[in-house]
Amino acid sequence: MHLHVVRSGRGEKTYFYGRLVQSYRRESDGAPAHRVVANLGRMTELEVENYRAALEASRKNQRVVLLAPVALDPAALRPDANLRYLDVAVLLELWREWGLDGLLSDAMPAGMADLAPAQVVAALVIQRCADPGSKLYATRWFPRTALPELLGIAPDAFNNTRLHRVLDALDDAGPDLMRKLPRLYEKRDGAFVSLFLDVTDTWFVGDGPQAAESAKTKEGLIRRKIGIVLLCNEHGFPLRWEVVSGKEPDCRVMESMLRSIAPMSWVGTAPVVVDRAMGKSAQLAAMLSTNLRFLTALTTTEFDSYAPTLPHAGLSKLDLDGEDDEVLARCAAEAGRLAEAAGMAKAADDLFVLDCGVVQRVNSGQSRLPASAGPASAAAVRLCGEMQDLVASGSVASFAAAGRALGLGKPLATKYLELGKLSEDIRREVAAGDAGYALTGLLRVARIADAEAQRREFDKLPRKAPNGRSTPRRPASTDAADELETIRVRTVAYFNPQRFVEQRLHAGRRLARVRVFVDELNARLAKPRARRDRDAIVASVDRFLRREEMLDAYIVEIDRREGDRPAYQVRLTLDSDEWARRRRYDGFTVLAAHPDLTHDAAQLCNLYRAKDAVEKDFQIIKGVVQLRPVRHRLDRKVRAHVTLCMLALLLERTLDRKLAGNYSAAAALEHLASCHLNRYRPDGAPQLHALTRPDAQQEEILRALRLRHVADHEELLARLTPR
Repeated sequence: MHLHVVRSGRGEKTYFYGRLVQSYRRESDGAPAHRVVANLGRMTELEVENYRAALEASRKNQRVVLLAPVALDPAALRPDANLRYLDVAVLLELWREWGLDGLLSDAMPAGMADLAPAQVVAALVIQRCADPGSKLYATRWFPRTALPELLGIAPDAFNNTRLHRVLDALDDAGPDLMRKLPRLYEKRDGAFVSLFLDVTDTWFVGDGPQAAESAKTKEGLIRRKIGIVLLCNEHGFPLRWEVVSGKEPDCRVMESMLRSIAPMSWVGTAPVVVDRAMGKSAQLAAMLSTNLRFLTALTTTEFDSYAPTLPHAGLSKLDLDGEDDEVLARCAAEAGRLAEAAGMAKAADDLFVLDCGVVQRVNSGQSRLPASAGPASAAAVRLCGEMQDLVASGSVASFAAAGRALGLGKPLATKYLELGKLSEDIRREVAAGDAGYALTGLLRVARIADAEAQRREFDKLPRKAPNGRSTPRRPASTDAADELETIRVRTVAYFNPQRFVEQRLHAGRRLARVRVFVDELNARLAKPRARRDRDAIVASVDRFLRREEMLDAYIVEIDRREGDRPAYQVRLTLDSDEWARRRRYDGFTVLAAHPDLTHDAAQLCNLYRAKDAVEKDFQIIKGVVQLRPVRHRLDRKVRAHVTLCMLALLLERTLDRKLAGNYSAAAALEHLASCHLNRYRPDGAPQLHALTRPDAQQEEILRALRLRHVADHEELLARLTPR
């Protein structure tokens, strides 16, 4: 850069040229003229600024004082602290955008405390997002960040004793917080479009609190655990959550949550999407009684009852002939073609839809017959015959499904089916209802193989008069259906060819594992030193098949070969009928919805698929904010810990939404974390701060979040409270 100064009687102007020129007027004619005073050459920016300052001072007739150059000591430039800044500052801005300080201040008044509990909660929530760890770790983490300066909290005040007092206060404030959050979201985004409900669990280091119980986790591990019920909206923002004991069934706690939100005005007409744990008749009846517009997926055991026209037969023979990508893609395409040919409408490559309309059936949860139905023993024999007829006609796939179709639980259906072993004349006599018999006595007779012996034993059974009959436990015939409560739901089936291929692939691999197991077991048994007896072999096979969930799919035979010592070989034969029954619904899902939902079939399917909103929430609280494992020992502390995780989830989901897929919340926080606040303490001088210059990626994230001001150095210095 060059400097060109033009001096004249009319004033002085500065140009960036390469020499110093003096302007004057010739005496002869008064015309302006120029004379080169000095050739300055190329100069640095600092030199240009110095010349500009000197000329400006000369024009104003002022002095310019030049300071002698000072030798800087590199040690004097070293900061005494390098504080984590940009990621925690962004999270604090989001916290304040939601107005959570005010929300918690109302629910957690400070009282006589010198530090507002809401500020402590803010710091703990930010820690769960940025660097999750125990509460004891939080006391060490907090001073290493810029949060003391941003919140105006002395690091020593953020101690373990105070944290645990605040956790107790947060547990008390939880119900009030959950009452206010829905209105907060509505004020910002309007009425809810949809709601999602699911259950997860977490386990403990040590024994955990009183609510913790030893049970199998979602991952199949045996742990002391609790359950967590979560309701969120379509953006994944948490609305309500509840900590439940470790052994509470999912269906029971979800029903409780649904009943608690049913009176709430903010629910409106938004569909509530729930997990398939609510996909059985008893749960459908319970949800209908709440008047909520629910949507759930049925368990496969209910398919025959609610979607008898499901076109699975055409896919039964389609199987994989390899595992390479080309074979799998070809199989998926053929599966889609067959589904479409069977009458399903193609909505997408992975979605073929069938609207089954509104289905009405008797509530299997009811427990009595009308008085005209006759004795319980007569009802049991009639139910046995109806189950046999349903299976024989092909209306259902199994006796278990037939029992469910008639409103029977599995244990009761199994007992009633045993009555099918009674001779025909005995069954007719019992079904006539002229006398009642104890079920235990009839079952004892049914176990006798010889018909004549059955008759002799039957004649010995005590009889009850018809007016002394006991009450059956389930409806006995469709004649009584109109006198019983009915379940009326809208059903939609959909087929996913990719899922069909995945399920067939996993099934084939399971069969292969069984073959390998048998080959290896027989190889060990064939060795001269093999010493296993028959009982040990049976136990080994049973354990393996149970682990693979294949116990009912194989007929087990153990052959004994005579010789110097008994030698055994195991033969497993696949039950083709059972295997076909297991595979018949591969790729299919059947949805049950409140009949007042006006969505079309494809919209209902996509709405159910959108339940990954709550599943993604669980992934975030388990992974990013590290809900598990929990290190608290008291129920109050555990509930407060879960509340912290839910508030952290709100910040994470807000980040995700603002970044619109360009970055995930976790990736954005990782990029922002390297921008620090440097603190200096010169001898005898006030404390100084300097912000690391944000890089291009950090600037991009701040622009997307509309938070560029948090990296403005001057604005930051004005907002800091030195510790």
